Amino acid sequence: MTRKLIALDLDGTTLDATGHLTARTIATLRAAQQAGHVVVIATGRPDSISEQFYDELGLTSPLINFNGALIHRPHQAWAGERQVTISPATALALTRLKRQFAIKVMVAEGKQLLLADHGYTNIPFLPDLPQPTTLFDEAGLRQAPISVTMFIAERTLAPLQAAVRERFPQLTSQTWGAWQGEHTALEVTAPGSGKAQGLAYVAGQYGIAPADIIAFGDDQNDADMLAYAGTGVAMANAKPAIKQLADVVTSADNAHDGVARYLTAHGLAAQAM
Repeated sequence: MTRKLIALDLDGTTLDATGHLTARTIATLRAAQQAGHVVVIATGRPDSISEQFYDELGLTSPLINFNGALIHRPHQAWAGERQVTISPATALALTRLKRQFAIKVMVAEGKQLLLADHGYTNIPFLPDLPQPTTLFDEAGLRQAPISVTMFIAERTLAPLQAAVRERFPQLTSQTWGAWQGEHTALEVTAPGSGKAQGLAYVAGQYGIAPADIIAFGDDQNDADMLAYAGTGVAMANAKPAIKQLADVVTSADNAHDGVARYLTAHGLAAQAM
């Protein structure tokens, strides 16, 4: 049997419609590990809201967070840990955009770091901080963040992104499907990170060739990972562009154990109910 690296996006892919792991998905991914395969989470989420899934799956592999900008092993010190960060000075310079644009909330995130410019509640993928004791400002920012995210009205996205590109050409700015509409957000990171680069780094740790990587995803931030993997698998619920570039599309969506069904059907895990 050839050992595979199974790379998993979380939202819209491995998690169901309620944002949880089903019993079938957990059992299947544990079975894949027992069969000798390496299971790796590769998500845009920060470590603080993805480690619970890492633990539920019983993983020991590195965890890829912030779309590849953080690669680490939760709950332990790891010499191979990698972070791609923004300097504190640059992160604080980004806050000056508030003078021109109506930014609802601005947050700086990193490993075990979440600072907001003021209190907030009910923002997707962020824990509520109604009364933060430390703020995203010159006094509060004491470590280099991985990302700065600005939550805005949808109509503000294009001009704000243009301003970031013009004033901070050394940075990368992008948005994701989950951060659009009512909760539009622009995420700013340093260049040199991506899920594909994260996967390449982790695969190198295990001596696994790209041809033996199977990657699952559904959104634009999964595109480079699916293109890099030997087998790029788009979910049945994936965006049309992701389905087009993938090698295969699952028969079931994330709400119906699409990842688990695919792995079982292709002999990568024992049947799990």
